[in-house]
Amino acid sequence: MSKLDHELVWLNVPEGARLFGRYYPAASDAPFCICLHGLTRNSRDFEDFAPQLALEGYRVLALDMRGRGESDYAKDPSRYQLATYLADCLAWLDTFDVERAIWIGSSMGGGIGMMAGALHPERVAALILNDIGPEVDAKGVANIARIAGKGKPIQSWKDAAQRCRDVNGHVHPDEMSEAFWLAFARRTHRQEGPQRFRSDYDPAVLTMLGGGAPAKERWNAFDLLQEIPTLLVRGALSELLTREIATRMRARHAKMKLVEVPRTGHTPLLTEKIAFDAILSFLAALRFS
Repeated sequence: MSKLDHELVWLNVPEGARLFGRYYPAASDAPFCICLHGLTRNSRDFEDFAPQLALEGYRVLALDMRGRGESDYAKDPSRYQLATYLADCLAWLDTFDVERAIWIGSSMGGGIGMMAGALHPERVAALILNDIGPEVDAKGVANIARIAGKGKPIQSWKDAAQRCRDVNGHVHPDEMSEAFWLAFARRTHRQEGPQRFRSDYDPAVLTMLGGGAPAKERWNAFDLLQEIPTLLVRGALSELLTREIATRMRARHAKMKLVEVPRTGHTPLLTEKIAFDAILSFLAALRFS
């Protein structure tokens, strides 16, 4: 299967928004995975990972959350919050007639998955958290706030690739090829006209940055995940999910598995061999009903 061998799917939600996803099919009784991206990203983050996972015998649904990619922007920016995204994800699962899914979430997407596990554990077969926990380092958040949505106008794909490299070069310090950063740009930007390019999200989603429940409440919610099989993938260079936070997570969730991706920051691509092998091993050990 190539990244092109998937179905483009749409979902209309009650308030009139139309949401978008990419579905990678497998056998009808195969375990179902739902892939959720970070704050300013979209389903194209999983364009390499999702087909690889489908080849291993899993059904995979990668979503554009509201305000990103092909999904509608919210008329009311206050709708850009985890509770809204969780409701949307549950609606997607209902559409596919899936009772329990494997939730795979990068950064914000992992926050959605943790909320699902705390509030609707019956819908969560397992959690894979990509460089996210109930707490993140304040310095990392401040750095994201400093660079998100800023920069010079982008007039070409070459400009977009350079912008991605400038912003994310520390995340993937060993990636030197132009092809890598051009692919990165095409996942995160869109062209609106001649010499008119922009990041592929509604700037209003940034209002969520740094918000949410107090840390104590988030840790208390994390404690509710004890019976849910969980794998934490951490970028060894991550400035958001520090090793100290990951250690605290393991202390409070003794059954949680942990893998670190070397020479990688926030967030791993999940296609790195050490990450993908850990995911397959984690999933193979599960028993699905």
